[in-house]
Amino acid sequence: MSSLWLWVALGFYSLGLAHALLTVARRRQAWFRSALLAFGLGFIFHFVALVEHGLALGRFPVTNISEATSLFAFLLTLGFLVVYWAYKMTPLSVFAFPVVFVMTLASALSQRPAPVSPLVKASWVPVHVSFALVGYAALILACLAGVMYLIQERELKRHQPHAFYYRLPPLDTIDRLGARALTVGFPFITLGILIGMWGAAGAWGPDWIRDPKVTLSFVLWFIYLLLVLSRVSAGWRGRRAAVLAILGMVMALASWSANYLSAHHAFLGH
Repeated sequence: MSSLWLWVALGFYSLGLAHALLTVARRRQAWFRSALLAFGLGFIFHFVALVEHGLALGRFPVTNISEATSLFAFLLTLGFLVVYWAYKMTPLSVFAFPVVFVMTLASALSQRPAPVSPLVKASWVPVHVSFALVGYAALILACLAGVMYLIQERELKRHQPHAFYYRLPPLDTIDRLGARALTVGFPFITLGILIGMWGAAGAWGPDWIRDPKVTLSFVLWFIYLLLVLSRVSAGWRGRRAAVLAILGMVMALASWSANYLSAHHAFLGH
């Protein structure tokens, strides 16, 4: 990863995070323009870092944890900007910006030369990882929508809601965001898993099914399948859908952590 440009992006992300927190804390919407500008500049410099690093390596930069973490933060930033353009949902920044900042910081601090497995030369690997990361980015937005929904629902039950209640959008808007993020994330996660299964079967034979990462990925996929079916068939909305979206993200974090335990995912350079 291009260290200079990634650190520049991180600096802008930190400014965006600070201004977003001040916007919500002080209820001064004008400050959010500075937050959005800083985050947009961070996004641009992050893109430059990814492109420069990829050109230097001669490959798509998703072959180790640092690179995958950086790309995930970039995709989450893109997702937030799209959501803000569609919904003007300022409070989402308070939840999304810290995740982007922490992931980018983790990537910047973990940059180091690492041996590259011959497996990464296989064309399916970057496609598999990229589809999965796009899915994760969309599904974490669904999770954050679930968190906002539960907070707003709790505040509505209070006789005297806290000040944050007045900053959050209506419950229907939050629920709609969660549903649309799920609509984007689930197909990408599904494609990522299918491509990974196809590539793993050719690379490792029948042993690939015993990998802990694979097991957790199947559990993750089943949880989101249940959420999709519940929304479409059973008409699940609101609290139940929010709780299941959060549970799915907990499992997604477990699946991500399994990269450190997985023998077959050692190409990630952990």
